[in-house]
Amino acid sequence: MRRRIFSVTAAGLVVSLLVSLLPSGRAQATKVTTKLLHSIPDSSSHRWSPDNRTLATATQLAGGRNLIVLYDMASGKPRADVRDEGAGPLPASLSFTPDARALIVHTDRVRLYDASDGRLLRQFAEATQPITYYDRIFKPERKTTFDSDPGSGYESTYTDYPSDEEVLKELPTQYVEESRGISPDGKSLLVRAAEGKAQVYDLGTGELRFTLEPVPDAGVKKGQKGYGDALGEFSPDGKLILTTHRNRTPRLWNAATGALVADLAPQPGVVIGARFSADGKFIATTSFDQGVVKIWDAATGKLRHTVGSDKDRNYFAAWSPASNSFVTKTRKWEVNIWDAETGALVARLDGKAVKEKFEDNLTFLYSPDGRLLLTKARHPGSFWGALGARGKPKLIAHLWDARTGALVASLRDNKARSPRDYRHDKFFWGPAGDFVITAGATVKIWDRRGALVEELEGNALTAASLSGDRKLLAVTNNPLDFSLGTTLLLTARAVVGKLPTFEPPNTNVWRIENN
Repeated sequence: MRRRIFSVTAAGLVVSLLVSLLPSGRAQATKVTTKLLHSIPDSSSHRWSPDNRTLATATQLAGGRNLIVLYDMASGKPRADVRDEGAGPLPASLSFTPDARALIVHTDRVRLYDASDGRLLRQFAEATQPITYYDRIFKPERKTTFDSDPGSGYESTYTDYPSDEEVLKELPTQYVEESRGISPDGKSLLVRAAEGKAQVYDLGTGELRFTLEPVPDAGVKKGQKGYGDALGEFSPDGKLILTTHRNRTPRLWNAATGALVADLAPQPGVVIGARFSADGKFIATTSFDQGVVKIWDAATGKLRHTVGSDKDRNYFAAWSPASNSFVTKTRKWEVNIWDAETGALVARLDGKAVKEKFEDNLTFLYSPDGRLLLTKARHPGSFWGALGARGKPKLIAHLWDARTGALVASLRDNKARSPRDYRHDKFFWGPAGDFVITAGATVKIWDRRGALVEELEGNALTAASLSGDRKLLAVTNNPLDFSLGTTLLLTARAVVGKLPTFEPPNTNVWRIENN
């Protein structure tokens, strides 16, 4: 009898151990509840308020004016219209204050609107730009694919992203979930000013608090002109400000007084991205010319570690949200994960497992617990690449174990699509990181093991955003997809002079929760 009890107990321990080794750390399948809450008119982009009660949608009108509508998420009805007179908004220029009471629209100046009724409160910071640099770097270029009868006024366009080399001259990631241009207490706004300067304004009064100057001219390479645009952000605790320029030494500032805390030493070559770790303990900076990532102590500005060299170039891509590890992309198109505390290599993603390089991959998205890393799948970017799919389901993304670099799962579409469709994909982790949402030509929900949980109606080819509590998903549907079949149909109809009719785009708001 004792031997039998021991055997059962041992078997139970083995099962428990195997379950604990699963990527998700859970034995049961993920269950997700989805509900369509609201369907609202088309928008070019949208932003959630920090309290998740308001969705601000932006649409550019004729003449370059912007119509911004504030929707109440309890009813799905508009609460107020904001008619902004500035140039068309970039996603980074539309945001809420941390208390959700005001909407910040930053175009050629800053305009502050009351989030309850859309009333203009104040405008200030003329001739400045948002200092959040990710959207500026990856601003798409619109190109025309074909133009039917010029008299019809109809033409098709697509988004053309920068080349790989142009991307690496800045920062090899386009996926940053938050902007740190607003101080955590909501009292200050960091902006980009002329001549490489950064400025800090008081959001309550609109007054200029102080100006952060770039390093003097010493150290400029031959052929380089000016300072370049200032890049920068507040630290997570709001006590420090980090600024840098293409041609200058990164600098650390006291966010309360504007006093210089430290120069982060002369950098080898052109300095590109610089960013605080999630807990604010470290700073990562990258040099393009030499492929070197430097890790700094954020409190003192002292150098802790150097990653990469002329022979093994690395470029900073993303910090983990749960630990002081970070991702780099190499010039050999490999992806490495490092420990900021020790400077040691933690893992290298197993590119052989997916038989693809990471040369055009700009997406590195950690799960909230930092254990999984999502990367976007590679797709051929040509007409012949699209035909070469031979009807096979297309890869959407890959999930990796961030501790070992092993492939956990590959997420696949249920039918072949044009590679152009996948350029619009956006990715979001659920509230507890139990599931991931892929939003593009299709909107799908997957568990941590890569199993498909549910597919939502419509697409997110125009825009997609997730609320701060990760429970509300807004996706702007585009009835005109970019598949090869649709393109051929449009071309054929254009030749005979009959243009198709389409339903207008709309934005659907879904509630998504794990059970």
